[in-house]
Amino acid sequence: WDAGMADAAGYQQTRTLSASASGGLAGVGAGKGWLVDLPAADTDMVFGVLIEEWGLIIAGTALAALVIVALFAVKCAGNARSSYFVIAACGTATLLLFQTMLNVGGSLDLLPLTGVTFPFVSNGGTSMVACWCLLAFLKAADTRQNASFALKQRSWIKKQQQKSAAKAAPQGGGAQ
Repeated sequence: WDAGMADAAGYQQTRTLSASASGGLAGVGAGKGWLVDLPAADTDMVFGVLIEEWGLIIAGTALAALVIVALFAVKCAGNARSSYFVIAACGTATLLLFQTMLNVGGSLDLLPLTGVTFPFVSNGGTSMVACWCLLAFLKAADTRQNASFALKQRSWIKKQQQKSAAKAAPQGGGAQ
């Protein structure tokens, strides 16, 4: 690297690229990486920390998990009960993928570093709560039969009420 870039404007990116390269496929081990000493390593550069400490395989798995969530969102959008849920599911998938792309691209110096967190991994309470709310909203858009615990519980209660009503009803036939 250019010495000026490594010491000034590109300090975080060059350190992250170096740490990512040292992590390899399996990583150096949890808590054994040196990238955590970098400013904002647990928020902005968490993908580099993930590669360094856990390896490229786990980092790729984290990316694949977010892509699977996005595919689930597309599936939910196809089966949604109204256009509101279609737009919401597509927006949720787009938001999560765009946020991931900005964080990974910034960590690997493919895009400008913007300070966007990596969904479900970065440190930060507000980002984590927002990501879980997006996931809950996506789950609410799911219309598969018995996809919701609340729907299962409601149908079970209804069956129990029908059984108790059938037992309490007087038996026909009477005395002749």
